[in-house]
Amino acid sequence: MKIKSLYTGVVALSLITAAYADVTVDITGATAFRQATLNSIKGRFDASGQPYKYAHDQAQGGFNGATYSIWIGTFPGVAGTTTIRTSFNGSVEGIRALVDSPTHDPVYFQSALLSDVTAAVGGAEKFSQSGATKVASQSEIAFSDVSKAATPYSSSNLLPASSAVGVVVFTMVASEGTPLSNITSQQFRALFSAGFQPLSLFTGNESDNPLADEPGANAAWIFATGRNDGSGTRTTYLAETGYGIVNPVRQYTVLTTSGNTISSIQLVPQGGANDSDPVTAGIQPYTGQSVGNASTVWGQDLAGNGGYSSGSTLRTHLGLTGNAVTVRDETYADAFGEPQKLTLVSWLSLSDAVTARTNGGVFLAFNGVKLNDIAASGSTMSAADLAKVTNGAYTAWSYQHMYRRNDLTAGDTVTVYNAIRNNLVLGSAGVPIASMLVGRESDGSTVAP
Repeated sequence: MKIKSLYTGVVALSLITAAYADVTVDITGATAFRQATLNSIKGRFDASGQPYKYAHDQAQGGFNGATYSIWIGTFPGVAGTTTIRTSFNGSVEGIRALVDSPTHDPVYFQSALLSDVTAAVGGAEKFSQSGATKVASQSEIAFSDVSKAATPYSSSNLLPASSAVGVVVFTMVASEGTPLSNITSQQFRALFSAGFQPLSLFTGNESDNPLADEPGANAAWIFATGRNDGSGTRTTYLAETGYGIVNPVRQYTVLTTSGNTISSIQLVPQGGANDSDPVTAGIQPYTGQSVGNASTVWGQDLAGNGGYSSGSTLRTHLGLTGNAVTVRDETYADAFGEPQKLTLVSWLSLSDAVTARTNGGVFLAFNGVKLNDIAASGSTMSAADLAKVTNGAYTAWSYQHMYRRNDLTAGDTVTVYNAIRNNLVLGSAGVPIASMLVGRESDGSTVAP
């Protein structure tokens, strides 16, 4: 718990200065339960019936998708003023933030950001603050798509022992215009170990191989793309497919686009970016590169092992077509010598996948089982699709965990933790644990009653 003292201003006529305790709780980690978390926070401030104010980095009314947000007001069960700040940075990054401070403290909005917002019952909103000043701060609470046992911090103590708060459902997604319909675990392992494979590996048609003696009109390459190793989404797809959480992958990210098409992609270089101007001191990345794409959690900053630091960028790129794409290797050289026809394949949480689909991305079956209805329309699972998850036919899911630091055993922060946890409205974010008729002992393990 962070305790601060706030004092009233002293005016010329010497008004009495008052002080009171102020509680700040910082929340980080997975984006999959972002919407559920933010709605729970807002619901608790609404329940107080007292003035509060909030700000975020999205358009007005769009706080559900906010990476950064800040809320200040009266929180039920907590005396004085409560400030809650969020900075969603990925599941494994979130766990790291709880156990490795100050080295990996996330950044949060400064509380002063809301000083010019007039408070009103029900909240007053200040939005589009993506460029606002942020400060590093140790987190109290973190959400994670995977258990801490699936991270390098398995030996660290976190609370509570029963941390699961729901089930996160994922789906394989391919970029717009793909001929793919299904990905098996075997195909996934072949794809992500090499970085790309011919379409023929997935369809069984030799004419779909660009290197065939007589390639057909549909001949193309399938390229692997995905998140860096700070992401629980990545940890989940490497566990669920049997690839191995720690094993390095070879992933590509989009560098440039033109309208609704991909112009160039690159095998993620070591460090996440190449120096486009070696004469200038420091990294000067090429367009589309980011040093944040490097994978550093497991100490494996290798070419290809990096990936998107943001799920929102990945889901946008999966909504693009790839009919004539320049493919660059880790050195930025043209790997094929001429543009290639390709499809990008990855794995997204349902909330991100629905956004990708809106942009043109395509839901794929996983090991022959597909969420048919959500793939056709809407943003929530039908009863039929939900039954595939709850009965065990569809296994692309993981438990969502809500952790807090192990030094927080009582007090206002625990009150805030419990209130948010007990009021999560999952919506399209996931499935209540009570609805599950099957379970699994660990990430990627066997699903059974």
